[in-house]
Amino acid sequence: MKKLIVVLAVALAIPTSVAFAKGTPSQTRGKSAPKVMYVLKGTLSSFVAASSTADGSISITVSHSNYHGRLLKGDTLNFAVASNTRITFANGTATLADGTKGMVKFRAPLRVSGDLATALPTLAKAFHVIVLGAAS
Repeated sequence: MKKLIVVLAVALAIPTSVAFAKGTPSQTRGKSAPKVMYVLKGTLSSFVAASSTADGSISITVSHSNYHGRLLKGDTLNFAVASNTRITFANGTATLADGTKGMVKFRAPLRVSGDLATALPTLAKAFHVIVLGAAS
């Protein structure tokens, strides 16, 4: 009987100590704005490859995007391209010439103050460029 009371007391004490060990949600989350993936699809131009000392650049005229970039449709944006930016050639393409169809992916804050088209290129570098094929 004494063992049962001791086991019962320990069993009741464990969930209470675990509940108090957790912090409040404001203590466990960071204060920075959440970042999301922007995927822009359109016509690529003005590609300059990155060197070991300087970033390159790429322009895209947006014809389609995911949910986060829906306000950018029809805009032309210039993004920095770092030396570690992945460039994928699909559908048998081998070069990135002006007028080529493609995609640019980058991560940026979910909420951007001001105009989205002018703020995003300053906040993020393209981390993946996908060359889909020649313009039709």
